[in-house]
Amino acid sequence: MSFPCGNPWFVLSAKPKQEAVAEKHLHEQGVEVYLPLYRRRVKVKKDKLEVISPLFPGYLFARFDLAACYSQVRYTRGVKAILGSGDRVWTIADDKITAIRARETDGLVQLRPKETVFHPGDPIRIDQGAFDGWEGVFQEELPDQQRALILLTNLHYSSTMIVLKSYLTRP
Repeated sequence: MSFPCGNPWFVLSAKPKQEAVAEKHLHEQGVEVYLPLYRRRVKVKKDKLEVISPLFPGYLFARFDLAACYSQVRYTRGVKAILGSGDRVWTIADDKITAIRARETDGLVQLRPKETVFHPGDPIRIDQGAFDGWEGVFQEELPDQQRALILLTNLHYSSTMIVLKSYLTRP
């Protein structure tokens, strides 16, 4: 497999609430890092405030030479793990990162409003992002109402994950 810029994008798991810490320290080490952010509204007492949050809480993307930099990246402050299974790490195609970046305005990803209402048990399909084309079952809407918990059912593999509701459609 060849990668246009020499190295693929990897998915990193960050320690709780330390996505920005991991991004900062990786960047200081010369690692290309992408932490997509978006603006969301939160309710504090009786007021609604806008805050900037990671698009994928607990995760960020990094491009580096795996053989040369694995330990350096893995043990960077704020990084919990480089995601993978067994002795293989997972990569994300460049076009998926480009698609997320294309939705940015002033450094923040703009979410598409969707009027579709999903109910627990509804079959869904992810129509954009890293898991484009995967199908699953809608489990529940999460508190910020822009994310949903789904059960993925692709390739004889079942796992729950959190995705943006704007990424979901009916199959």
